[in-house]
Amino acid sequence: MSEQTNTGGAGTGCRRAVMLAIAGLLLCPAGQAAAQSFGGAFEGMSNSKEPIQIEADRLEVVDGQGTALFEGNVAVVQGTTLLKTSRLKVYYSREAQSDAPGGNIRKIEASGKVAVRSGDQMASADTAVVDMQAQRATLSGNVVVSQGESVLEGCKLQINLATNAANLTPCANTAGGRVRGVFTPSKN
Repeated sequence: MSEQTNTGGAGTGCRRAVMLAIAGLLLCPAGQAAAQSFGGAFEGMSNSKEPIQIEADRLEVVDGQGTALFEGNVAVVQGTTLLKTSRLKVYYSREAQSDAPGGNIRKIEASGKVAVRSGDQMASADTAVVDMQAQRATLSGNVVVSQGESVLEGCKLQINLATNAANLTPCANTAGGRVRGVFTPSKN
């Protein structure tokens, strides 16, 4: 039987799974690239001991299916990092898998303009998917990664969480089908 909750009154196990999922989304890309940090916007969440605060207009948990859906003005704050999106869906296993990548979290999907900011670092896209088992994160649609005045733009950013390798691909409809980067030297 599935349990469905629209107000956040989910059981302790569900709440723990949802919190772990949010932490997984926010922590996985941290520190993925060096000079132009692809995951720098997630950096404030690198301390998992920081509390995670989540606000949304609605929460629906279907425990029997292993899903939790936050909708409407979703805001996630941990440390100095803020993630905003319209919709955040978490897929989790109901069985404890603490030794697997991401624990019992299988996949996280954020959609409806995803924006993550920490200090002067920011990443935004139309969608973000983190596959915990495959250890891959994908930001798609109008991807913009910035740090200060330096900006990278493309259509799809794929990050291998195991190797920290990143691949930014262009949008087919841009002039010449190319990624775009503007790098501003620091003013030190």
